[in-house]
Amino acid sequence: MENSQQDKLIRDAQYRKGLSIAFFNSLNSAISLVSPATQYLTPDEIKNRVKMYRDYFLEEHKNYYATVIANVGVNYKAEDSIAKLKATKTLEELQNAWLLLSQDERRDGEIIKVAKTEKAKYQNEKAPSGTAK
Repeated sequence: MENSQQDKLIRDAQYRKGLSIAFFNSLNSAISLVSPATQYLTPDEIKNRVKMYRDYFLEEHKNYYATVIANVGVNYKAEDSIAKLKATKTLEELQNAWLLLSQDERRDGEIIKVAKTEKAKYQNEKAPSGTAK
């Protein structure tokens, strides 16, 4: 299995695990909030309040994840890195541009694909006509 596929599987599994933890934390928090009032509520009112608080906490988690967690470790834009690679004119410039990328960028499957395409283009231009490319 390719590294990028394996990394995606791991990230997806971590994301699902985080959602599962968030769900149970939200449910437990909702139960804690509703528990003191259970003697004054009907069973349906208890369920409705628990669901309301649980859903509220899950929505808060979703917003937190989108604004904080999802952005951790992503300190580059793949489009910018790709543009730098495509702007090169020679194999040497491409190699220099590659070396200036961060480790995270050099592990990005999309960036790797563009770098390989550009490298092949320069190597094919270098081969004299009539020879195998």
